[in-house]
Amino acid sequence: MQLPTISLEQLAYLPEIYRIVIPPEYEDRNRHMNIRWYLVIYDEAGDAMYPMIGLTDEYFASSGMGGFDLEHHIWYRSEVRVGDTVAIRLRMLARTAKLCHYLMFMTNETRGHLSSLFECVHAHADLKTRRTAAFPPETAAKIDALIEAQRALAWAAPVSGAMAI
Repeated sequence: MQLPTISLEQLAYLPEIYRIVIPPEYEDRNRHMNIRWYLVIYDEAGDAMYPMIGLTDEYFASSGMGGFDLEHHIWYRSEVRVGDTVAIRLRMLARTAKLCHYLMFMTNETRGHLSSLFECVHAHADLKTRRTAAFPPETAAKIDALIEAQRALAWAAPVSGAMAI
């Protein structure tokens, strides 16, 4: 699948939730970042996203709740190399009582382009029962506010069409 052209200027309107300089241990025999590290970075960015929607470490510790990725898809648009600085930006697409659907864009700040895109359906979960559970009202409101604000962007979200809620 060919990703649509999305400029860094367009992505600048999305909140940056994570940033990393790619360390030498992420390099593979092709002299770029190995694919396994993309998921690591997106996972770390997901952890960084939690507090912005009200899901803090204290909330998780006191509530017995957590989160599960139910489905995700990664597009690789251009390589990332050791020493490059990448930033992850979030676009929240939709929410149900228990699920959210979002995109994360990996921009290569060193080389000035979009390197990768991560699409995910994520569930809020009760870790005692190991089942999905409703988001707390405050979190649902924060997710809804992100969805509404980002719906006003002048460019369509480049979803895969393979997942939705």
